[in-house]
Amino acid sequence: MKTAEELRELQEKCRKKQVINWLLFAGMLLLLAFSVEAIRNSVVGNGDVRGVLYLLSISIVFSMMTAKSIFALSESFSKDVKRGIVEAASEGMFDSFSYDPDKGFNIEALERADMMVGIRSCGTDDMMTGEYNDVKFYRGDVSLNYGKNKMDTLHGTWTMYSFLKPIISDLQITTKEMVIHSSVNRSIFTRKDEKRHLFITGDPEFDSVFACSGQDEREAMTLLTPMVRKRLIRLYQDTGLPIIVGWKGNTLHFITENALAPHGYSLYKNLDYDAMIADTRKKLFLTRRVIEELIMSRSVFSEYALEQYSMPVDTGYGEGLRRQ
Repeated sequence: MKTAEELRELQEKCRKKQVINWLLFAGMLLLLAFSVEAIRNSVVGNGDVRGVLYLLSISIVFSMMTAKSIFALSESFSKDVKRGIVEAASEGMFDSFSYDPDKGFNIEALERADMMVGIRSCGTDDMMTGEYNDVKFYRGDVSLNYGKNKMDTLHGTWTMYSFLKPIISDLQITTKEMVIHSSVNRSIFTRKDEKRHLFITGDPEFDSVFACSGQDEREAMTLLTPMVRKRLIRLYQDTGLPIIVGWKGNTLHFITENALAPHGYSLYKNLDYDAMIADTRKKLFLTRRVIEELIMSRSVFSEYALEQYSMPVDTGYGEGLRRQ
């Protein structure tokens, strides 16, 4: 695990290497220009151009190699910084945790989840796996394009949690901002009990924040107990993030705009590593907090068990729950 100071040293070291790469690249461009001019002069003077062509070939090859080195160094720096920040931020956060910046979700797994519609393309990386309070989770960054241009892209996070009591049908709750992405089947040719349809819980506060959809309203309400509804409202109010929460089989899906760094980290910018570690810890805490808020344990459906956990008065985005 790297500290903020070690990350600053890494950036300084990479910058020095990049200066050398740029100098080499500039030298190759000058050699390339010299070769082109030499060929022009040789052609005009009917001289032998074979040697100059050889020099031109060398300059082209080395220019491409140097350009590739510049790009590769910037890319590896961004990944190294991401890994360092994530590992520093996750210290003590989970019971077990691992991170791979190069891996992501299997796209077919996201499609099978049927939690979002209208997605034209999807990119995914920054895979995290871990366990907390006996709940396993898989967290990956996703870039979901739902329009005709790059601006119509959701840079978010998709987390899958193990859920100990499988749900027979499936249920999805969506904040109003994300309803457009909700996978709701409104076809008149599908039986009501075979499609995820919109319904209300009868809780005015909850229904003003979330849109609910599922096949079986009665089963859905065994999940959406009064305490769970209160916790979901609090979660949304504290974070201010648009979210999709879906139960399907023995998995809970949590989708929100909480990506690590969808555009990477620039080698050329002065980065505040202490602030970046704190911000990433805040993002990772949400992954843990979903487990704590929704109390995904063997007693998840017990109202008595739900009452064993108390919400603190100040539930700041970066603070944990206190257990009585």
